[in-house]
Amino acid sequence: MEKVRVFVVLFWFAAWTAGCAVPVKEEPGAVPDVSAGYLQIAKQQELAGEPIAALKHFRLALTVDPDNQEAIAGCHRVENELHSLAERHYNAGLDLQKRGKYAPAKREFLIALRLWPDHPEALKMITPKKRAVAEGAVTHTVQPGETLSALAARYYGDYRKFDIIAQHNQLKDSASLRVGQKLIIPGTAAFDRGDSTGTVEEAWADEAAAGDDESGDPGNIVAEMDYQDLFDAVDSARKADQLEQIAIYRDHGIELFNDKAYEGAIVEFNKVLAATPNDPVALDYLYQCHFHQSMALYERKEYLAARDGFRTTLNFRGNCQQCHAYMDKCEASYKAFHYTRGMQFYHNEQLQEAIREWELVKREDPDYKKVSYLIDKARTIQKKMNELKAKEGRR
Repeated sequence: MEKVRVFVVLFWFAAWTAGCAVPVKEEPGAVPDVSAGYLQIAKQQELAGEPIAALKHFRLALTVDPDNQEAIAGCHRVENELHSLAERHYNAGLDLQKRGKYAPAKREFLIALRLWPDHPEALKMITPKKRAVAEGAVTHTVQPGETLSALAARYYGDYRKFDIIAQHNQLKDSASLRVGQKLIIPGTAAFDRGDSTGTVEEAWADEAAAGDDESGDPGNIVAEMDYQDLFDAVDSARKADQLEQIAIYRDHGIELFNDKAYEGAIVEFNKVLAATPNDPVALDYLYQCHFHQSMALYERKEYLAARDGFRTTLNFRGNCQQCHAYMDKCEASYKAFHYTRGMQFYHNEQLQEAIREWELVKREDPDYKKVSYLIDKARTIQKKMNELKAKEGRR
């Protein structure tokens, strides 16, 4: 009887535990948690200001759960934001293009396509037409405010190549440019955009096309761009603007130099060096500015100031033999000038003035023509004269 009772208890315990282990049946149409995970990531990226990544994860959430209303709303919201940003960059590109800033304009169009890959107008702006390399040169009409450096940056991608344009057109510098003047830009690739001129201004997309793949589809470039590419594009546009500003400083300095306003020219060229320390044009003009200033000081007999000026000039051209020669001339002329004046004062019995002139010489060269002896002699005579005056006064 006791065994039967134990058996019944064990039977009911086993039945109870087995009932707890039965799995819960899922509701029809249940979606795995991966969709919620994509949504959470998308919302975080949207809040962090990463709309492209957010759109990607909203779309992943829709792939898992096509009827997810939150994911649908997120896609629409982020797409609208991206289209708005793309339109802003596209318009900025148009504005830069009108002002002749072709490289920054291209960056803006690429950014617009990164944000909105199907932007039709931006796609047209970077899609090259039939390529044609100009065997000789292209013609450029000078516009107000343009400089040789800016033109070199536009056509060659390097402002330092301004001398190619200058030499080909027999120009001395940007001050020689006139609005409406026709310049020949040698050795430049251009595009034929359906007209007869073949000018680089009308075929500015050459630079944009240089990065196309073999398929010739610029959309492939845009598709491969990531966030770093986007930041690089913005940074490149910023650098292009900086180069243009440097060109403005440089050309303003050249104009001031031609007007013999050397002090103002030095200020402008130092601005160039602050951005590009090894700029050859700025270094050469700074050398010339300081040399001319030093020569003017030398001619005014401001010998020590002139010597220091020639010493500064050596910072910009260390092998300047004229500078070394004039530094020696300055020191020799300074000592001879003040020594002679001292002798004139001495013979006129103006001992204090003579001593003052000889002291200037002694400060530069204590052994110059026994100037130390002359100072001591003058002081001895001066002392005796003062003693005689004192005796006479006591009488």
